[in-house]
Amino acid sequence: MYPIDTQDGLFHDGNGINELGTVLPASWLNQVQAELIAILTAARIKPEKATQNQVITAIKMLIASSAPAAATADIAGVTKIIDSLNSNDKFSALSARQGKVLNDSKLDKDGTAKTADTASRLKTVRKINGVPFDGSMDINATPVGAVHYFAIDWAPTGWLKANGAAISRTAYANLFAALGTRFGAGDGKTTFNLPDLRGEFLRAWDDGRGIDAGRIFGTYQKDMFESHSHILPQFKNVNAGIVKPITTGAELSTVGIGRDISVSSSGGSETRPKNIALLACIKI
Repeated sequence: MYPIDTQDGLFHDGNGINELGTVLPASWLNQVQAELIAILTAARIKPEKATQNQVITAIKMLIASSAPAAATADIAGVTKIIDSLNSNDKFSALSARQGKVLNDSKLDKDGTAKTADTASRLKTVRKINGVPFDGSMDINATPVGAVHYFAIDWAPTGWLKANGAAISRTAYANLFAALGTRFGAGDGKTTFNLPDLRGEFLRAWDDGRGIDAGRIFGTYQKDMFESHSHILPQFKNVNAGIVKPITTGAELSTVGIGRDISVSSSGGSETRPKNIALLACIKI
């Protein structure tokens, strides 16, 4: 196809006085027609006199047929952009907007964006080790059944007071699996008891060493004094004014004692070392 054969390559209208309109040679019109028919032929469209949009239809079809297919695991192709976080399509790309959502926020289970309290915390999406996490505490790997002491008078999330309470075997299934009925069988069916550490000192289990021989793990032990004795010597006066104990013979003497003696008992209701009271809790 070539441009119209005028001085400036453009079409002109005649003015009826001193300029004629551009003459359209049959060769030029035939070339225009051939170009248009070639487009229809390439799209496999038969020219129709009554249809006025065949060229644009053919162009669209040619563009569509030349576009690469959708990408697959084995064949490179066009990748669709999705603007959703709940799609399972493994061959689509995430939109920039949703990428920003991921960068700026974290996600709840349903794909709703949530803001985390800190980088080390999570929004509630599931129970971890049987305990619901809501982002208000740090996740840790403390095993079920661990006993810790706290300088607060309430049990933190994920812990229960070690107060001997009877609790549900199903609601606290992980803890029941660890403790069983070692510290009490509860009602014998649906509950079990926690260890009661209130007001008690702990003693490490002997575990075959022989210092606390025969002790069963987790059992309670009452207080005890080790058996012992005290010596109360007798004294007598000698000529040099020296006081010494009588160790032999049957001699009896009476001497003065330089301080008061009381036969009444002293002390409290128990034997204990210096201590501080903290809250004992068990991990659930």
